[in-house]
Amino acid sequence: MIRRCLSCCLLIATTALAAEPNRLDPVTVEAGNEAVHEKRELQRRLDDVPGATNLIDPEEKEGSQATLARVLDFEPGIIIQEFFGGNDQPRLNIRGSGIQDNPVSRGVQILYDGLPINQADGSFIIGLIDPEQTSLVSVYRGANALRYGGTTLGGAIDFNMRTARNSSSSVSLEGGSWNTWRGSVALAEKGERWDGYIRAGYQASDGWRSHSGAQRNTFVANVGYRGGNWINRTYLNVADNRFDIPFLLTKERALSDPDSVMGDYADPDNKSTEDFLNVRVRQPERETRQTRLANKTTWYTERASHSLGVYGESIRDRFKNPAWQANTEASNFGLDYGTEVFVPNTDGTETRYQVFLSANSGAMPREYYLVHPDDGSLERRFADLDLRASNVVGGAQVNYPLSRRWQAVAAFQYAWHQRNVDDERAPGLLDSELTYRALNPKLGLIYSPSAGTHYYANVSRSSEAPTFWQLVDLGPGSVPASPASLYLMTKPLEMQMANTFEVGTRRIAGSFAWEGAYFYSRVKDELIAEVQNFAIDGTTVNYDHDTVHQGVELAMSARSGRGLLRSGDWFSVRGVYNYSDFRFHGGRYDGKRIAGIPVHLVTAELGYHWSRRLGLTLSARWQPQDTHVDHYNAGLKQDSYLLLGAALSYRPTPSWEWFLDLRNLTNETWQTAYVVRGLSAEDPESSLTAPTFVPGAEFHGYAGVTYRW
Repeated sequence: MIRRCLSCCLLIATTALAAEPNRLDPVTVEAGNEAVHEKRELQRRLDDVPGATNLIDPEEKEGSQATLARVLDFEPGIIIQEFFGGNDQPRLNIRGSGIQDNPVSRGVQILYDGLPINQADGSFIIGLIDPEQTSLVSVYRGANALRYGGTTLGGAIDFNMRTARNSSSSVSLEGGSWNTWRGSVALAEKGERWDGYIRAGYQASDGWRSHSGAQRNTFVANVGYRGGNWINRTYLNVADNRFDIPFLLTKERALSDPDSVMGDYADPDNKSTEDFLNVRVRQPERETRQTRLANKTTWYTERASHSLGVYGESIRDRFKNPAWQANTEASNFGLDYGTEVFVPNTDGTETRYQVFLSANSGAMPREYYLVHPDDGSLERRFADLDLRASNVVGGAQVNYPLSRRWQAVAAFQYAWHQRNVDDERAPGLLDSELTYRALNPKLGLIYSPSAGTHYYANVSRSSEAPTFWQLVDLGPGSVPASPASLYLMTKPLEMQMANTFEVGTRRIAGSFAWEGAYFYSRVKDELIAEVQNFAIDGTTVNYDHDTVHQGVELAMSARSGRGLLRSGDWFSVRGVYNYSDFRFHGGRYDGKRIAGIPVHLVTAELGYHWSRRLGLTLSARWQPQDTHVDHYNAGLKQDSYLLLGAALSYRPTPSWEWFLDLRNLTNETWQTAYVVRGLSAEDPESSLTAPTFVPGAEFHGYAGVTYRW
């Protein structure tokens, strides 16, 4: 099957290249403008997508940008919920992607410079990503990620890595609440053809809740070389991430004592729960180490560009919850090939053809251990699985100009996935071999009445194969009555499929910009988690009826002229509104909202800049409506909230930058996230005793300084 798919895609590539006229010249950019050129080129590629995208420049954001939650927040179509006590392990959601998982580990393709960092089964460990290693972040929402191998409902996020061509040498230091410290050193050196960049980063925090300390060490190095018509870059990424898990609280505890953990004191109304989930004794935590090596070559002919990337990584992951621990030794190897051909038309426009192919394969052997209830040690190993996954995704796209203002886009993507489970402890008991195939077409239109202004519409299909965290989980009823009887089960889950219609507009130019998109997805066999009382005893099923994900994603930004109150000053404003209406159609949850996503979420920023050196930004995050935590939409809800923040930045010289970042100024008591439940008690009030919520952080702040040379 892999050989057949490779042959098909290479045949398409050969056909496209045979028609190659003359267009592209070797890329030459002056050194001082390379970062600007990179951003413009990336925006051009996003403008050719007939759907919703984001281009995020962390340098344009005020305050600390040391966490992924901070960088991706305040964006249309992206909903971030901090998890695990405020550590940098956020729940990432795009259009309902993977929100059923606790923590979220699927539903989005994540890439470094266009090369995937997801593990072989499609899962990811979000805490390994250090956003300060990236210069730009591009987001392709939904099936708009088709080119980058994204087959999921959520799409893809591509982190464009810092290099000596787009970044300078720097030293930064940041400190703040709860003994939080972050620091990094970066060295950049470039010549006419060679360039090299290395960066080492460290961050640690005690966390605002009990048992929520965290530490992350990262190292990145890349070396680039430019020939006459080609560019090659080699990357090394090392990340060592460890954090304590404070676990969940009941609603009452989240309101009255939000910085506590289960086990701080006995709950007289539910002592068995308090004992079983005693964080002080069980010591839940996660420790992960990743080593990744990649190489990417881009070369140019007169009217085409080509890229070939290869990568390999190893991950050692130890994930412990109050009942059991999973140890995974993962390896993953893959490649990505892409070709873009430009063919001129008689009216001065040009047709663009793309061919792409990605393939990867990896092993993820995983051992499961029972946690001793008295001291949190590992009591015994109760499962040993050899997990292997392979994937091939290939396809083609054509952007055809109907006129100078209208552009039609047609594309298809073929996806093939293999998932193998071999039981090493009891051969044959859990063995399973599953193959998934999907053909995902896409049709779109783009109308561009003026430079920087676009209107678009598309219809598309997406698919998502389950990860091993869904295919293998605890047997029903094995927790918590008798932890010693823990056992695993494998499930023959189907691939999740979605047909999506999308329409929208964007203007990314001048002093006033906007983005707006409406999407409607009809999902078949959606992967739904049905968590019960203890948040570690859930299972994943294919919902037996269709579900519908529809929503509106809006953003607006504006900047005044200079000299309003004093010479050289200006105001800026930005607002984002995300509306998510996700519902079950038929089945036992018929008509109910899919839990996990706030229906309405509003974020806004108002900035005043005295000059280019000094600026103040006020921010607000508002969830105006209580949100159900279970698919039955019973009585238990996450409360509405309003959070206010402020950030002050000072740049006395081009080399020095200082900031002060204050959050939750009113010290609001709120819940940032919660475990998504499926089956609820018949009496909604009885679920009040279940540990469900992650309380949000109280008032806190950070200050930092960066020096660049």
